[in-house]
Amino acid sequence: MLPIDSAARSRGTAANSQTARAQNRDIILRTIHRNQPVSRADLARTTGLQPSTVSSITDQLIQEGWVTPGTLGRLPRGRRPTFVALSDRHVALAIDLRPGKANLALVDINGKILTRKTVGYQTGVCLTLEEAEVILAQVAQAAQSLKTDFADRVVHGLGVSVSGRINHKTNRLIFTPNAPWSQIDLYGELQKFFHGPIEMENAATACLFSERWFGEFRDASNLLLVSISEGIGVGLLIDGRIARGHNDMAGEFGHMTLDESGPRCGCGNSGCWEVFASNRAGLRYYREMVPESTISTFQDLLDLAKAGDLPALRSIDKMMACFTRGLTMLVAGLAPEAVIVVGECTALWSRIRPLIESQLIVRSFSSHTPTVVPAVDGDGERLRGAASLVLHKVLFGQADLLPDPAGKSAQPLPQEAQI
Repeated sequence: MLPIDSAARSRGTAANSQTARAQNRDIILRTIHRNQPVSRADLARTTGLQPSTVSSITDQLIQEGWVTPGTLGRLPRGRRPTFVALSDRHVALAIDLRPGKANLALVDINGKILTRKTVGYQTGVCLTLEEAEVILAQVAQAAQSLKTDFADRVVHGLGVSVSGRINHKTNRLIFTPNAPWSQIDLYGELQKFFHGPIEMENAATACLFSERWFGEFRDASNLLLVSISEGIGVGLLIDGRIARGHNDMAGEFGHMTLDESGPRCGCGNSGCWEVFASNRAGLRYYREMVPESTISTFQDLLDLAKAGDLPALRSIDKMMACFTRGLTMLVAGLAPEAVIVVGECTALWSRIRPLIESQLIVRSFSSHTPTVVPAVDGDGERLRGAASLVLHKVLFGQADLLPDPAGKSAQPLPQEAQI
């Protein structure tokens, strides 16, 4: 059950037996993932590969345990086909590190969250190494209990979703204005507690992986994913690839200035988008309206809003109006096919969706406005994203490029090379 040899597929242009089989295996795996359950005959028709090549590689994947045969199909005549699918025995451990808590889950290769757990902790603005070790030890203990409960599954590694930007050459956090991990080598500390591969990614970008790996926008080439939590994070898929920018800093739109006279931001500037449109901003608006309030979390604010509390509803309306102001600028400049919103505020989607869509239409200078949808499960989206970092690398030998489930960028080799 080894990952595909990515070096073999990148050596030169000549189609030898090793590169041919690796490339065709990639195509078949992507097509199974996209269409499962699917028959061998449909795999051959969809990929353009010879039926004998499809059958040989599929049989090998079954023997290795990556693919499992499923139910028998029905045809008007002839032999009944056997459908195949990716085996859900393969899982990844996922951790979403947030200020004040860590969400953990085991996620299988098909995106199902098998079990999850939350570890709460108290943190200051910046953790010391000793404080970080205590927290990560608690997280590791919780992770071990999850793995014990599913001892029959094959755990391929740890995926970590974290607020902030990561230098992917050094695996060091390089920008974390809202998270307490900035002064420690988080990746190095995780290695002390977790043995095996570790993939770490910005939370918004991890959610993009989830959407392309498990979600409904598998065919999209241009996506904008905005995560609203303690701050605002943005993941960018442009022409089918993640936009990382110089020093991996692309996507920090939460720190573009909307009003220089606005509140001070954790990044050191004033009036950033996220100080007007994050969960913290929503809480601030409510406390300004109700100074005697004792609520301390955004979930408290949501609960009040759901119960019809007028100041709470007005606070969230103001927060989302500011959110939409920034979003219209991103849409104008990036022209996404769809915008995906991740965050607790989507619990009030029926209220906030008309505001977002109407402003996008009013401010659009073209006839097209992107589809705007919420992530169904905000925490789940981050966890699936963290898991997909590991699972994609295991299957396809690299973690940076998003999968092309439709196989549009991968063409089968000539028939004489389909070994």
